[in-house]
Amino acid sequence: MTNTKIKYSEATILPNNFLAEQAVLNILLTNPSLIENYLSKLNADCFYFDPHRIIFNTILTLAENRSTINITTIITSLQDKKELELIGGLSRVINIVNRFENFSDLEEYIRLLKEKYIRRLMIESGKQIILWGYTTSINTNVILNDIEQLIFNLNENNLTDKIYNAAEIMDDVFKDMVSQIKNKESLGLKSSYYDLDSIVQGFQKSDLVIIAGRPSMGKTAFSLNLGKNIVTNYNVPLVIFTLEMSRQQIIYRFISTESKINANKLKSNKMTDVEWKMLSKAMTDISQMPIFIDDNPNLTVLDIRNKLRKIFLGKEKEGLVIIDYLQLLKGTLNTDNRVQEISAITRNLKILAKEFNLPVIVLSQLSRSVESRINKRPMLSDLRESGCISAKNFEGIDLNKSINQNNVLNNHPDLKFNFKGIKPTFKIVFDNNTEIYLTSNHCILTKKGWTRVIELNSLTNTYCIGLNTSKNNTFTYQKIKKFEYLGLQEVYDKTVPLVHNYLKEGIVLHNSIEQDADIVIMLYREEYYTEKSSNPHLTEFIVAKHRNGPIGTAKLLFDPTLTTFSNV
Repeated sequence: MTNTKIKYSEATILPNNFLAEQAVLNILLTNPSLIENYLSKLNADCFYFDPHRIIFNTILTLAENRSTINITTIITSLQDKKELELIGGLSRVINIVNRFENFSDLEEYIRLLKEKYIRRLMIESGKQIILWGYTTSINTNVILNDIEQLIFNLNENNLTDKIYNAAEIMDDVFKDMVSQIKNKESLGLKSSYYDLDSIVQGFQKSDLVIIAGRPSMGKTAFSLNLGKNIVTNYNVPLVIFTLEMSRQQIIYRFISTESKINANKLKSNKMTDVEWKMLSKAMTDISQMPIFIDDNPNLTVLDIRNKLRKIFLGKEKEGLVIIDYLQLLKGTLNTDNRVQEISAITRNLKILAKEFNLPVIVLSQLSRSVESRINKRPMLSDLRESGCISAKNFEGIDLNKSINQNNVLNNHPDLKFNFKGIKPTFKIVFDNNTEIYLTSNHCILTKKGWTRVIELNSLTNTYCIGLNTSKNNTFTYQKIKKFEYLGLQEVYDKTVPLVHNYLKEGIVLHNSIEQDADIVIMLYREEYYTEKSSNPHLTEFIVAKHRNGPIGTAKLLFDPTLTTFSNV
């Protein structure tokens, strides 16, 4: 922390870099081939001076419309929008274009712009914090949470935009491999469950892992077993955020697992002398393990981030984070839409995993739609808050035939739709009059990336990406013309392995909260649904998504007396 004091009069002009702003605009206007690669690194707010911001916005609009970008089109666009005089006339554009800047310096100029932009954000954040300090009508806990969100946003904006070449990345990978070989370790944290490890190859750094299942399927028991195995094998910190169970209940489970004594018996104090000795040893062993537990039921991702920073302050960031469970996490969005909140939470958890370079395991509930099917094995679309396609997409044709044969879509005809219930539905109409009916959290591929339907209404000039199968699968762009809420509708969905997307009327669609996850593991136990199960206590671990490897199913035995899993 710096102790430097600055008088307010010395800092009344907000930080800016006039020459760097001109240099960036000069390079973009004189080297339009660079625009596509560098636009994503900038936004209009990076420019402090209004004329520069207006010119950049004009470049951005032309690029999104795939129009030619040169001095003529820029000036024409400014004239059409009556903005040419606002920037100081024709001479302003000509002066910028006539500068001589080396295009190889563009990254450095962008870095200078963003550095000043971050400083301006810091100043604005400081003003907001002072204002909150005077607002006594707002609870201090709410204010502190908002301050954390401000700092979190500043950190996101300050993430490096450096693009690494293959040689730099190869050097890091080679060092990692040599280190693992010397230590005779794998590249990931192995769970000691052989079938599962053979599929996921251990949990990698920066992985976001979703473990999903219906209530009482064994999600918490498995995650605790997995965490304890990793702590025992690697002696790395295990950080558990439990929003449902107390810290004492978690420790009871660890002791029961370690001592091989039923948890109920532990609490009854009716144990033999041998069992007391086993208990004593288990308690000693557990207390010496680097296990951290937080049982605050009102956690946000910002709270988790701050607590991880305290645990790993000045330490090598190696370990494992478990969060139990996703649907209980509090969001920081000022919205009543839980779908949007869950979307923001999963995205921030993935950012968290990358920031701390740790595997983050998050438990999640599955929707009740599993219970309504004959085959109860879960699918990706059963994750809560997952998106669906409305039955209105099937109007005018035999609904049952469409669901069975999937003939309304032009790819993946072998995959079936499943009824997902009744949900709020929106109608989207494109410029070419194509109509699609989707739930609020279904994702469409836009120029800005995967975007949920509910977010489309707040975006202007949104172009969705499609695929023209009649013209060698060339990409097309369709602008949204109309957005309308239709109320509750019957909805259907399906799961497409690996890619998790499909086409409807040429538009690329996605679904569910698993889009931010690197691995999704779903638990299924037949005895949960059938009393006369042929495989009692056998649990299937369905790896339904694996971003960096294969999918498949592993099988483990569950011991309900000790709430432990073991290899078959």
